[in-house]
Amino acid sequence: MKIITIWQPWATFIALNLKQFETRSWGTRYRGKLAIHAAKRPIDIDGQAIVSQVNNLTDGKVPPKPCDYPLGCIVAIADLVDCPQMDSRLISRQTELELAVGCWQPGRFAWQIGNIVALPEPIPYRGSQGLRDVRPETLKILTELTNGE
Repeated sequence: MKIITIWQPWATFIALNLKQFETRSWGTRYRGKLAIHAAKRPIDIDGQAIVSQVNNLTDGKVPPKPCDYPLGCIVAIADLVDCPQMDSRLISRQTELELAVGCWQPGRFAWQIGNIVALPEPIPYRGSQGLRDVRPETLKILTELTNGE
């Protein structure tokens, strides 16, 4: 299983199944299980604005306060199912919500995430940049939580 670190509130948006794509400047050939790790970086003013916008688009389905977003932990498990490079056609097919929670520009990559399962309790984890393997001791915990899927 691989892991990716994502700033808040975007990691929680994935855990809440409100974000189906993680937009990145780089792509990957990896397909399979992906742990969603919330970075330790606190929500900044831009993140707070996104929270307000998403709350308006979803009738208040996201926590309104920055302190309600866990930091430095794994918040969900998902499948990375595709990673197309963005073009105008792909961008035009996105919902208003998806466009609000990503950086949609031609040439970037849309990491398509499916089968999202929020963890019952976040698991503390030290993150880092890039796509990497989950440490063995944490992989065991994640496998038990997801019934070996």
